[in-house]
This record gives sequence, structure tokens and C-alpha cells, in this order.
Amino acid sequence: MTFAFAPAEVEILVYWMIERDRIRMLKETDAPKPWTADPLLRDYRWCNVRRMDDRVSQWLLEHWYDPRHDPEYQLYDALLARLINWPDSLGEVLDVREFEHVRSTLTARAARGEKVFTGAYVVPGVPGKNKVDSILDLVIAVADKSAEILKCSSMRDTWARLTRFDGIGSFLAGQIVSDLARQGVGMEWPDAGTWAPIGPGSARGINRLLGRPKDRRVPQAEFELLLPELMTALEPRVRGLWKDRGLVAMDIQNCLCEFDKYRRLTLGEGKVRARYAGKGPGPQGALL
Repeated sequence: MTFAFAPAEVEILVYWMIERDRIRMLKETDAPKPWTADPLLRDYRWCNVRRMDDRVSQWLLEHWYDPRHDPEYQLYDALLARLINWPDSLGEVLDVREFEHVRSTLTARAARGEKVFTGAYVVPGVPGKNKVDSILDLVIAVADKSAEILKCSSMRDTWARLTRFDGIGSFLAGQIVSDLARQGVGMEWPDAGTWAPIGPGSARGINRLLGRPKDRRVPQAEFELLLPELMTALEPRVRGLWKDRGLVAMDIQNCLCEFDKYRRLTLGEGKVRARYAGKGPGPQGALL
């Protein structure tokens, strides 16, 4: 089966990818703002083209993940990393295998009035139970089935197994397996670079590329057919970026979400909360 992507929409996605990564490079070299003339890319917050270039992911690679850890340890690493997703909290954890230590550490942080979890996405909780206990009880439940999970032989199968747990939806399971795919656990998965789960944003993004109503339902099975074709269409258009950043399917899925947000703004379909002071200092040195 082949799908016809709308050339004009693909052009916008290619532009977004190239310009967003150019902004990343300028920021990393401490170039002065503004890093782009595009007011939307300048004035709003955006994920990077490569998912692991985002700030929290960079911290995880530098301070948290270690491919020398055994598979079970790596699973706990990834679970806590993405369920908490806040470096200051993770930095206080001494041993991810000591679940009650993790619980008491996060509980003490919450009692001090300090931020415990990310604000980037919704972290699951259980009604009638505080969020720290909800998360740790979920991690313990997964740990009890860790041998079964680690027997999964592909990224997709591991994702599907994780989604059976209450509190781990498709998005969170995707974040966890994507991190495992870059560590020792997932290095042998045949689909580590070619598979990704669909989410609400990537569904709208792929619909826009196909010229369909943006809210049309896209089943996971259909997305698994669409994504390789999109990757084949994009790679020649952004070959230098693709090779330099080592892009994989999860990165393209991530780009689809950001592409949807970009089109939402350009088409005036709604507002986006996450603003960014991208203009640089004004005449009196105040950030604009």
C-alpha cells in the first residue's frame, strides 16, 4: 500500500525540521538571540528534531543512563526517568533498585514544597493516592513482571507489554521503550530505528500530511504502514540532518507532533501555552 503525501505540507515539515535544528546549533554555540526570523519558532517552545537532543533527555544521557547496567536495572532506569522526568528529583535518587528509598526521597522533596514531576506531560496518578505513591507502586508492579517484559524481542512488543499496566499509556510506554532502544536492552531489537507508537499529535500531523481532516482517527496499524513511507520521503530531503543526528522513527513521530503544533499556529486554529523569550535583549537589556 502506498500513500500520497501532500507536497505543500511535506515542504512545511521539511522546513520546520531544518530550521528547528539550525536553532539548536546556534543555541549550542551560544550565538546571540534571535536564532531565527520565524516568529513562531522564535516565540514558542519546541521539541528538538532529534528527541534525545531535548534538555531532559540530554541530562539523562549524561547523568542517569549507563549501558553497562544490567537489563533489569536499565528497565527501572527508564521507568523512573520518564515517569518522573525531572532532573532535580532524579538527581536525589541513589539507587533505582531500592524502591522504598526512591519513595522516601520523592516524598521528602514534595514535603519541602519542591517540584517532583515534569510539567511537560501528564504523569498518571491513582484517585485517593498521592502521586509519589502512585508512581512507585506502578514501578513495583512492573518490576514484578520485569523478567517477562525483558523477554520481549522487539520494541513494539515491549511497548505493547508495558501498556497493559494501569498508568502506562501509549505515550509513556513509547518514551520508555525509545530510551531502552538506545541502551543495552534494545540494541538488538530489529525495529529499534523503524517503529514508533502513534499519539494524538502525530496522528493529527500525519493526517495533515495526507490532506485529510486533522482529527481523523489513525489506528496504530495504519501508522505503522505510514511511518516508513514518510521516512523514505523525508530522508533525501534532509539527508545531512538525518545523518548528523542519527534520526530514527521515534524522532519522526516526535516531529509530526511539533509539525501539527506549527500548522495549528500558522492556520490560526488555536493557541499554544508554551511561549519562549526568543527575541533576545531589548534596548534596556530586558529579555523580549
